[in-house]
Amino acid sequence: MSAPSDRSQEPLMTVRAAVILLLGTQIVVADGVLIVLAGNAWAVAVLAAGGALAGTVAFARSVIG
Repeated sequence: MSAPSDRSQEPLMTVRAAVILLLGTQIVVADGVLIVLAGNAWAVAVLAAGGALAGTVAFARSVIG
């Protein structure tokens, strides 16, 4: 039986994952603000921003190697 490894020194996520999530967060905030400034309700902005997050993360995963 092997001894348990010490995982306290491992990072929580890779740099690639952090960059993808940061890019997605920036797009979501910009999208939500622009939708609200266009005169729509916050609920509409949140729903649209969720779609933008999904699209941004999918695109960034395919582009960032």
